[in-house]
Amino acid sequence: MRIATAAQMAAIDRDTIAGGIPGLELMERAGREMLHALMEALPGFDPPMSIALCCGRGNNGGDGLVLARLLDQLGFETTVMLQAPADELSPDSAVNLARLPSGVDVVVPAAGDRVAIWTRLQAESDVVVDAIFGTGVRLPISGEDAELLAAFDRRLATVISLDVPSGVCGDNGAVDPVAVRADHTLTVGLPKLGLFVPPGRDHAGTVAVVDIGFPDEICDRHTDEHHVLWPADVAELLPHRRGDTHKYRAGTCLVLGGSQRLGGAALLASLGALRSGVGLLSVGLPSCHAAAALGFVPEALITSLDIGDSGCLLPLDPVALDDLLARQNAWAVGPGLGADPDTDVFVVEALGRIDLPVVVDADALGAFTRTDRVPHFASSEVVLTPHAGELARLAQVEPNVLAERRLELVPELAQRWGVTLVAKGAPTIVADSLGTVFVNATGHDALAHGGTGDVLTGLIVGLLGQGLAGLDAAVLGCWLHGRAGELVAEMSGTRRGVLAREVAEQLPSALAELEWFLDGGDTA
Repeated sequence: MRIATAAQMAAIDRDTIAGGIPGLELMERAGREMLHALMEALPGFDPPMSIALCCGRGNNGGDGLVLARLLDQLGFETTVMLQAPADELSPDSAVNLARLPSGVDVVVPAAGDRVAIWTRLQAESDVVVDAIFGTGVRLPISGEDAELLAAFDRRLATVISLDVPSGVCGDNGAVDPVAVRADHTLTVGLPKLGLFVPPGRDHAGTVAVVDIGFPDEICDRHTDEHHVLWPADVAELLPHRRGDTHKYRAGTCLVLGGSQRLGGAALLASLGALRSGVGLLSVGLPSCHAAAALGFVPEALITSLDIGDSGCLLPLDPVALDDLLARQNAWAVGPGLGADPDTDVFVVEALGRIDLPVVVDADALGAFTRTDRVPHFASSEVVLTPHAGELARLAQVEPNVLAERRLELVPELAQRWGVTLVAKGAPTIVADSLGTVFVNATGHDALAHGGTGDVLTGLIVGLLGQGLAGLDAAVLGCWLHGRAGELVAEMSGTRRGVLAREVAEQLPSALAELEWFLDGGDTA
């Protein structure tokens, strides 16, 4: 699903109206579809529960006024607080204010009274709706407006934001100095990047996209090749499995990694691969970890490899490496390899020679930096999975520059190196060799623990081993990995203390959610 900026959505809106759909009709559709999304987001939200809506002077407030009318028609106790006097509303909003039935209580506070009145309304309501600014916000927010946004309190009522939480910049997630913290955000037409980029993502809660009928042709014309990974789209990438599938038909892959000091990384990658659904996994790692590997992943075929004085794997001669890769559909290299000059040269030369789908992670990425070589690969299906520090070093840019320009630099680097690039972070961004960008909407700081990136490496190589192309394996793997982290946090009740192996253990549950979409589940 494409991502839009505020300016792009305004252009889409203008062209749609010019094409014959009046603005009032679009506002009516927005309110109607927001009602449906609200009912889905809040099971058990039924009349005569009470709901208060804080509506601004622009069209975001107008959407809220339509929603208020529809809620009243269903029997909800509905109150609207206007942020501005009626004569300051946008034309379409003024029309919908006049359409409110007598059952909707409309409050227009005097200047200086809005915060106190809104605080009282929250305490008296089951659900409150933020329909103040949406994408029309201009930062910084100050004065009584800032105080009003700060007064939204999820401890008093469930908070719903329409389009974008007021105070969040929909283009980049900026918050200055305050924004509404929503439990759920119902965004119109197309998702906005700021809902998935911190700090904005921390204010958005769960995000639902409300379709109001913007033509696809107009949306495509006004947006870039930037997409968000949405479950209904990602589900279509799941490898097909026949009922008579056996382990070889389900795919094979190899994880090559580990060193004397860093054996756990290869094992966690192995666990991620096994949980991907791949039929047969082989693992090449130092002999000192072979016994642990047999206990941790007994389902894998373990090959013990020699290490040198540095504790890193000794280079394999080409014949031995080819034997290890025989009958493999894909391989991953890097988790826990450590830094050794001879190993670095071996890795770089192997990647330049072997034409097999591959995931390159961790110390295998560092090998290019340490040998001062430009990333070059024999395979056309290469997935790089660096964290921010690794990517900055590989690209030879300052970390702060990378952080500020991620959305620009990640696709540029993917094109330069001819790879699928998974830039791990908040959010993780995937770009292909054509420069198309995918922003992952799943995952949060539950994944901020050592080893979770190794699980992702294994998951992606497992999907490659099942026959997926590099880009498909990367975007599917990132969605599943992030969702598995969310599931662990939901089960434990906290994002703290999550273990990487627990993330791997929840991958089947994340896969089951996507299978539900394929079996005819909700496609929102």
